[in-house]
Amino acid sequence: MSKNLQDKKIVVTRTRSQASSLVEKLEAQGADVIEIPTIKILPPDDKQEFVEGVSQVHTYDWIVFTSPNGVERFFEAFFTAYADARSLGGAKIAAVGPSTAEKINSYRFATDLMPDTYVAESLVQTFADNESMEHLTVLWVRGSEARDVVSKGLTALGAIVDECISYKTVAENEDPTGGKARFAKEGADAITFASSSSVESFLNLNLTVDKTVQAISMGPVTTATLKANGFKNIVEAKESTIDGLVDAVAGV
Repeated sequence: MSKNLQDKKIVVTRTRSQASSLVEKLEAQGADVIEIPTIKILPPDDKQEFVEGVSQVHTYDWIVFTSPNGVERFFEAFFTAYADARSLGGAKIAAVGPSTAEKINSYRFATDLMPDTYVAESLVQTFADNESMEHLTVLWVRGSEARDVVSKGLTALGAIVDECISYKTVAENEDPTGGKARFAKEGADAITFASSSSVESFLNLNLTVDKTVQAISMGPVTTATLKANGFKNIVEAKESTIDGLVDAVAGV
């Protein structure tokens, strides 16, 4: 394998539970990876409401997933409540992008609808282009910090949308990997960001960050957050996936 990133110091800001695939792929190309988890995933504040949403999933026409985290938390709860996958009923499944669809597939479910551009706005437009949503019921599985684009957009198309908050993200204030201390001492050639929350949480770590460092963004929403926070040298992945992020890093 080509060592395009030989001796390059690359910061990974994903949660510890999510970072392994990205770290492995970067190290395979020779990168010296500094892990600085900036957020951690916790259960939702209203656990009972979440469980009720999962238990009623068979009553909906569509289930919409907008993150792999939401998929994982949803199906963990679903298979705790039900032993038979058929208990999902006749609901169709929509995913915002390939990473989310891949996580859905890991539970042996297919994705019925996915946009070509992996953002919430495109997901809503894909529904508008392919499906009459008038009076259809939708369960939107999301994190507590998700933008309201899906809910507002599908409601405007005539759908009846219920939100199922499956997790929340909070700042990781500790330094479980020692990455913060190492970054403060050595700096880095590039920093990867997979979400807007990872940008904001990274900046809240009170590290000295040169805003001209290469900032590698997984998608347009994250890019907008980077720009809003003064980053000047931003590279956006062509595809909003881990492989797309790795390719963007390798190309800098």
